[in-house]
Amino acid sequence: MKIDSTPETKALSRREFIVTVSSVSAVVAAGGVLSGCGGGGPLPIEFNYGVASGDPQKDRIILWTHAKYQGRVEPVELTYQVANDSAFMSVVSSGQVVASADTGYTAKVDATGLAEGKSYFYRFFSGGSISAVGQTRTLPASSATEVTFSVFSCADYPLGYFNAYAEAAKRDSDFAIHLGDYIYEYGTGSAPTEKVILDLKRFADHTKEILTLEDYRKRHALYKSDPDSKVFHAKMPLIAGWDDHEVSNDNYKDGAQAHDPATDGDYVARRTAALQAYHEWMPIRTGADKMKIYRSFDFGSLVSLHMLETRNIARDKQIAITELAGLAGPDKYVSALKEYTRADRQMLGATQLAWLQQQMGTSKATWQVLGQ
Repeated sequence: MKIDSTPETKALSRREFIVTVSSVSAVVAAGGVLSGCGGGGPLPIEFNYGVASGDPQKDRIILWTHAKYQGRVEPVELTYQVANDSAFMSVVSSGQVVASADTGYTAKVDATGLAEGKSYFYRFFSGGSISAVGQTRTLPASSATEVTFSVFSCADYPLGYFNAYAEAAKRDSDFAIHLGDYIYEYGTGSAPTEKVILDLKRFADHTKEILTLEDYRKRHALYKSDPDSKVFHAKMPLIAGWDDHEVSNDNYKDGAQAHDPATDGDYVARRTAALQAYHEWMPIRTGADKMKIYRSFDFGSLVSLHMLETRNIARDKQIAITELAGLAGPDKYVSALKEYTRADRQMLGATQLAWLQQQMGTSKATWQVLGQ
C-alpha cells in the first residue's frame, strides 16, 4: 500500500539497490537465513528466531531478538548496535540489554539517538556470538511526500506458508503493519482444515488450544521460526496490534467464545499470559498496562496512523448472528435485538474514544488512517 501526495510511482534508485544487496550480504555473513549463531567461546549463544524492529519514532525504534545459551538457563547479556552501514563502521546507537527466563529469553530495547527519516542496520552480540543483521528506519520528517506500507493480518501457521512475508521483504515498502491474528491459538486437533495441515506438514505445537504462558511463548516461537518470517522481520520495522486469536477466538473484555472456564480455567489468567507473551515476542513498546496498546504514528504531515485496541479493554460480548437473524427462535431474537441496540454498547471504551478524537482533531496530516 502506497500513500503519497503526488501521482508518480516511487522508483528504486541505484543507491537503494546497492544498500539492499549489501544488507542481504551482511545478513548471510552474520548467520545464513537470519538465524545467526556465532561461534567462538565456550558458551555459544543461539539466536534461533532472528531479529525484528518496530514502533518507529523520529528519533528511536524498538529492537528485538531472542538469545539463549545452548542447554543453559543463565541470563544472556547482550550488546546492541545501530549503524549507518551494514559493516557497522559507523555506529550511532548502542547499549546493553538482557535476555532471561523472565521474558522467555527475548530481549527488547528502545534504541535512541537516531535521525528522522533515515534507514539503519542493527544487530545484537555477546562475546563471539552475533545475531543476524536487520534493517530498520525511523519515521519521516514533516516534509515527507509519500510512504509505503506492507499490511498483514490473519496468519495461521498450519494452514499455509508465509509467502506473503517473503514477498514483502523483496519489495520497497518503508514500514509493515500487522492488524492482528499474528498467531492462532488453535491446536492441531482443533483446526478446521486437517487435510491442509497434513498436506503441508506444518503442525501446531499442541494438539489442543494453548492456555498457559509457556504455551503462548512456544506458539510465538513457532511462528518466528519460519524462514520467511525471519527474512520479513529483519527487512523493515513493524507496527503491530492484536485481534482475537492472540488470546482466544472472538474474545471480548470478559471472556471469549472459545473459552470454557470449566475446561480452560480462569479467563483473566489466560489473557494475562497471552498478552505477556505477545509483549515479549513482538517489537512493540510495553507500558505498565499491557492491554493499552492504542497509539499513533505520524508519517510527516502526510499520514497519521492510529492503531486501536478493540478486544480486551472495553469490547462487549459479540451477538450471535443466528440470534440476530431470528434463526435461533423469537425469544433469542428479541434478546439479541435489545442488546444490539443498547446505547452504551462499547468497542473502544470511553477513554480510548476520547484519545482517538483528540489525536484526529489535533493531527495536521492529510490522511487519517485507523489500524484495527
